[in-house]
Amino acid sequence: MEIILVALKDSFSLILKLFVIILPLTIFYEFLKHKQSQIEKIRFSVFGITHNGLVPLITGIIIGLTYGAGIIIYSIKTSNISKREAFLILLFLSICHAMIEDTLIFVVIGANDFILVAFRFALALILTYLIHKSKLLKG
Repeated sequence: MEIILVALKDSFSLILKLFVIILPLTIFYEFLKHKQSQIEKIRFSVFGITHNGLVPLITGIIIGLTYGAGIIIYSIKTSNISKREAFLILLFLSICHAMIEDTLIFVVIGANDFILVAFRFALALILTYLIHKSKLLKG
């Protein structure tokens, strides 16, 4: 009986932790969807990313690939994003994801936050632009 009670307690604890993680992510995603018209004003077309790709891009930049994976995958599947654009979004995110949490972690161990953010963002912009302008990707 004690084992069952411990299992139930641990299960409830896990459900609570998942709720604390998933609820803010869901609220953030809904907030981004409602701000879509303002997000569409951001010009990322020079990098091959349309307004449809900005929600998954911003999601990945702010909350990261791990936590935002479901939102990113859902957005790509439901927003008429081409495979080429999805590749460019994921290329950008492979360099420039989780800017808040990663930066905070590295600042704690002594990194300069401005240099860290600036270089990651600049590298992501440059590589995404170069791949977009190159003939490496079809379509």
